[in-house]
Amino acid sequence: MTLIGYLTRTHFAEAAIEDALPEEVGPLARALVLVDDEPGSAAVCTRVQESLSQTTISLARADRAIPAGDATSRILSALDDIQTDTLIAVGGTAAVGQARLAAEHALRRGERLTLIAVPASLCDFGLARRVRLGQDPPVACPRPDRIIADPTVLEGAPSRRLAAAAMEVLVHAIEAYASPVYHPPADALALEATRRLTRWLPVALASPTHREAQRELMAAALTAGLALEKAVGGVDALAEPIKAELGPGVVQGDLHAPLMAAMVDFNTEAVGDRYDTMAETFARATRELHFSTAIGAFARAVGLPTSLREIGIDPSRFDRFAEMAANDPGALANPRRLTPGDCRRILEAAW
Repeated sequence: MTLIGYLTRTHFAEAAIEDALPEEVGPLARALVLVDDEPGSAAVCTRVQESLSQTTISLARADRAIPAGDATSRILSALDDIQTDTLIAVGGTAAVGQARLAAEHALRRGERLTLIAVPASLCDFGLARRVRLGQDPPVACPRPDRIIADPTVLEGAPSRRLAAAAMEVLVHAIEAYASPVYHPPADALALEATRRLTRWLPVALASPTHREAQRELMAAALTAGLALEKAVGGVDALAEPIKAELGPGVVQGDLHAPLMAAMVDFNTEAVGDRYDTMAETFARATRELHFSTAIGAFARAVGLPTSLREIGIDPSRFDRFAEMAANDPGALANPRRLTPGDCRRILEAAW
């Protein structure tokens, strides 16, 4: 069992759900488990319930269709109803994000939740400084007190969803590294996450039961999440309005490769040699030296779209998307200032 104490207390190992989670929960009478609809979340939730056989578990659903404020109120009410301050988030960004918002709201009313994250997919594990759900602005929230990172949750993951989730993690690592904020440890983490992910995602997709590949992908997601202590950039600002308008039919990770490739060309003059360094990491997987080309080559290799056209994005909506993206708080973290005109040109390049 590996125990990592940077930013929060993280258990990383196969069977960590069965071995580490009961140890962390201890002799707890009751807990609320918040589970989302990510593929695999239900199976992981069952494992959580079985591993905590001495604790009475109540279930709540993380519903993306409900406004974040209403979801937070429901979670806190459910905790009050069963008289517990322990919240276990099972799933991806929806469950972990809503749980963190609930913890932040509880702090504002003078209470403290114990928050345990059990990721069921590749995501940031709740390690980013801020939480963003849907069109709501990012909110600074407490990180999970404990993270149970068990690579076996990736067994049986649909290849398409795994690739899309991995691309979103990869883009977050790239943007953290490209940020002008001075943070050498986060830079090293971002590069390491990129190296692991580009090395092992093709292996995991070719061999869905490959245990080492599952472990290395989970390690890449954890490492990228730790790198987010630094910053992210403008790709999420561009992706969010598209996702919000087109709804659940668009997987956010599908948007990230074409947007990141176009953003690289826009940002190049502002990031010095950082993209060149990233390109060297990518080159081992793609043999493309130009970084935006490497991103597209890697996306194609793992079966993801390389243009917004492939996803069916209507270019007549670009003006609306560009205006929303330029006014998005995420755009402020981009290495180069984003205007509506810039955002429009990036969308056109990605199309």
